[in-house]
Amino acid sequence: MSVAIVVKVSEGLVLGTDSAAAIHGRVESEEGAQEGVLKVFYNAKKLLQIGDFPIGLFTWGRAFVGMRTIESLVREWEYDNHWQTRDQYDGKHDEPFTVEACANGLLEHLTEAYSEVFGDAFAEQMPVGVIVGGYSDEAFFPDIWRFVVPSDDQVHNQRPDRDGKPDFGASWFGLTDSIIRLHWGRADAAINIVSEKFGLAEQEVREALNPLQYQVPFAVMPLQDAIEYVHYIINVAIGRYRFVVGPELCGGRISVAAVTQNRFRWVSRQPWSIDGERKDGAETSS
Repeated sequence: MSVAIVVKVSEGLVLGTDSAAAIHGRVESEEGAQEGVLKVFYNAKKLLQIGDFPIGLFTWGRAFVGMRTIESLVREWEYDNHWQTRDQYDGKHDEPFTVEACANGLLEHLTEAYSEVFGDAFAEQMPVGVIVGGYSDEAFFPDIWRFVVPSDDQVHNQRPDRDGKPDFGASWFGLTDSIIRLHWGRADAAINIVSEKFGLAEQEVREALNPLQYQVPFAVMPLQDAIEYVHYIINVAIGRYRFVVGPELCGGRISVAAVTQNRFRWVSRQPWSIDGERKDGAETSS
């Protein structure tokens, strides 16, 4: 599983994820059958840049499709569709690049991969969610597009403009119960509990508890503060899974990237290393 967050502010876009990848299944052994979380890896790459474009994506949910990681499938799509460099793209495409076109292409590619691996059981598989965010060619503000495979047949605008103005704010995905408790001042389960106990409609309870929400001024938040906010919120989720009873489904290094009109910049990402020590030549930004 995962925790992932995207924050849109006037100066740019910030994306961040943890790096845990859980393998679910059933194993037979001398001690009997073991079912559930069989293994958690802590070096999954869930946050990626698309070629050399000012566009990034992150994923949550399923980390593997058959014998392929999601990153492997994304890189295959880049290669096949000439999204590795701007020069390559311009030489093969007549239209300017857009974040929406990138998201549509990835949705089609990942849907085909699911279908090839799972066949008739396609719709029953654990989903993978994807956020594609960044700047389209010559755009001043970023776009964020969302889709989930295998359930979606089209991409969705995560933060469409409101009354012709950008909708600044944060969106989080994956294992977010601790984030919801922090930001909204209540757990989602509390809505159902109060509704059933007092005979109130869930929407009525939700509206009554809305004032508990923390007010975060994303519209005027500098990009550096957005970077620190993303890192903080992901740590909240990681801490919850570290200390609460149950498998550590969130964890590992935190990857964060900031995107502006002409640049995708790594703030932090996993280096190639042995025993956690960074090797010479490992970059932390680009």
